[in-house]
Order: sequence, then C-alpha cells, then structure tokens
Amino acid sequence: MNDARPGLRRTIAALEFPDYRRFAGALLFSGLGAQILTVANLWQVYLITGSALLLGLTGLARAIPTLALSLVGGVIADRFNRVRLIQISQAANSLFALGLALLTVTGRIELWHIYAFTFLNSTFTALTGPARTALIPSLVPREHLVNAVALNSTVGQVANIVGPAVGGVLISGIDLSGTYLVNALAYGASTAALAMIQVVAKPAAATETPWRSLVEGLAFVKVNPVIMTLMAMDTSATVLGSYRALLPIFAVNLGSGAEGLGLLTAAPGVGSLVGATVIMSLGNMRYKGLYTVFGILSYCGALVLLAVSPWFGLALVASALLGLTDVVQMIPRNTIVLIITPDRLRGRVEAFRSMLAGGGPPLGFATSGALAAVLGAPLAVIAGAIGCALVVAGIAATRRELRDPELGTVAVESGA
Repeated sequence: MNDARPGLRRTIAALEFPDYRRFAGALLFSGLGAQILTVANLWQVYLITGSALLLGLTGLARAIPTLALSLVGGVIADRFNRVRLIQISQAANSLFALGLALLTVTGRIELWHIYAFTFLNSTFTALTGPARTALIPSLVPREHLVNAVALNSTVGQVANIVGPAVGGVLISGIDLSGTYLVNALAYGASTAALAMIQVVAKPAAATETPWRSLVEGLAFVKVNPVIMTLMAMDTSATVLGSYRALLPIFAVNLGSGAEGLGLLTAAPGVGSLVGATVIMSLGNMRYKGLYTVFGILSYCGALVLLAVSPWFGLALVASALLGLTDVVQMIPRNTIVLIITPDRLRGRVEAFRSMLAGGGPPLGFATSGALAAVLGAPLAVIAGAIGCALVVAGIAATRRELRDPELGTVAVESGA
C-alpha cells in the first residue's frame, strides 16, 4: 500500500493510533529505567569491588534468565493478555529498584544484592519480552506494522541516549539511592501508560499443548536456516564484541568519572539514530545480507578504535560509531526475519531471537570482564573484535544466501 502523505507524517504514521502512542510512551519510560539501572548497577559494582571480572558477572546475572526463559516467554505471549503481562513486569521491576534504593540509602547494600536484583529484573523481562513484539500488530493496521516496528527501535535508541546520560548525572548530582528511586518512578510511569491501552490483547485460545507450541516455533527456525545464520553472526558480535561492561574502566582511565560513563554509554544511541536514519532513507534496499555482514565487520573496527583511544573525545566518537554500525546490520537482519516469519509464529520466533539477542550481551559482559581481568580492558576489546571479525567473515564466505540480492524483500514459503 502506497502512502501519499508528506514525508514526516509518513515516518511517524503509527503514532496516529492512540493505543500505539500509549505503548510507545510505556516503551520509552521502560527503556529509560533500564538504562539508568544498568549505569547505576555497573558504577556501584565498580565502587564496591574495583574488579573488571565482577563487573562482567553482572552480565551473567542477566544472561541466565534470558537464555533459560525467553522461549517460555514466547509461548506465554501467544496464550495470555499481552498488555497485562508487560504491566506485571514493569510493576515488579519498579519494586526491585525501590529495594536497591532502600538498601543503598541504609548502607546495607552488598554485591550479592545487586546480582540478585539484576537476576530478578532479567527474569521478568525474559518472560514478558516476546509479548512486546507480539503485541504490536494489535495496535496498528497491518499496513503500518513495519513503521511501528521501526518507531519501536527509534524509541529504544532515544532511551539508550538519554537514559545513560541521565544516570550518570543523577549519580554525580544526587547519589546512587536517588538514582534507583528515579529508576523506580520510570518503571511506574511505564506501568501507568500500559494501563491506558484499550485493545484486547489476548490471543485466541491455543489448541495445542505449550510444549507442542514451542516445538512448532523451533521447527520453523530449523527449516529456515537463514534465521540461524543471521542469529549466529549477531551472537558473535554481542558475545565476542562486547564492551559495555568495561566502560567504567575506560571512563576512569580517561579521567571522566561517572558523568563520562554516562556519556560513553549514551554515545552508541546517538550513532544508532544516525544509522537508522540513513538505512530508512534507502527504503527496501537489496542485499540485506551483505549489509548485515559489512555492518558487523565495521562494528569490529569501531571496537578497535575505542580500545586504542588515548582521549575521551575520540572514545566518544568510537562509541557513537559502535551504535551506527550496529544498527546498520540490525535493521536489515531483523527485517529479513520479520518478513519470512508468518504472523501466527512471530511470538515464538521472536522469543528465539530474543533468547540469543538478549542472552548474548550479558554473556559478552562476563566474557569481556574475564578477559579484561587477565589482559586489561583495551587488549580484551581488541581480542574480542578480532575473534568476532573472523567468525563473521567465515560465515559470510560459506553461506551463499547472504549474497542473495532479494533476501528479505519477499516472504518465503515454508512447510512449517
């Protein structure tokens, strides 16, 4: 369907629908809360321990629930009211942030408390994350679905930019307990916005068992190996090319402190917005597979630049390039998966994607932290970049479908 409206209105078409506006608002508050929480957790762990390895283990606390429960979340998303599921998650995360605030202000905070609350936060996110994507088709007409998905990504990037910077300023200007309180308020605002959504977001009653439902989704992934190929490349970037857990070390080494940490964490979001604007201007480009390959290889180059940066300003540029190159490979990759997956399976396929995409970064936290404890942060990042580039280049050389100019431009038929 061609949209004859002016350019700006066309790019924000999904926002014309009230329920989607409420959903986008909830997503923004939730994203801000998550970013503030991450910055506060990392800074507090570093203050308590000064250890790169223990910084990395915060990622392990996020990874375990994501890897273990995302597929379960996909089945849940196809069976229960999706709005209510997301509300429960946001309300629980608000309570967890209040718990951290209370422990911090009373001076009773210990390292294991941070790990425990991180684990609980990730558990609720893993169980309800697939419902977020599965909910979108209920909020906008089908012809605006891609626009709504793109706006979701944009809202997420805005949160990635603003949230870390706000977190750094709050830590410096108030304290960690006040930062956790603001985090709790952000999750509370997300819960309130979700309560205003009027759509009935409960899927039709399932006829098969939960296990059979899960197997059906995995079977579709199996008979469409391009999904596994794309996810393998992304996972190599998120695990081997991880750097976020080490940003407190770079911030301290470059003499910028907590505010510098916030800026370094926010810079990839700025780059992502630039990259998303460029990609969207290209429309439904051909050679999506090659965009993914070269996007990840360029990401590896940006990692090396971050590692060798002697000045804070250059490190900021490198961080922005990390966001730009990441989104250049992410949008075409996700578009391919979205187009080749039937509507009825999107919740479960999204759960599989979420398991890898959500579990990879926390595992990368742990991997980069362990390497940094042995090699130092700069060498750990360089080693990860080289490993990631070798894996992606190897996959690209052996998978011909990635060079197909029409990959992800039309739906493929599957017997699943």
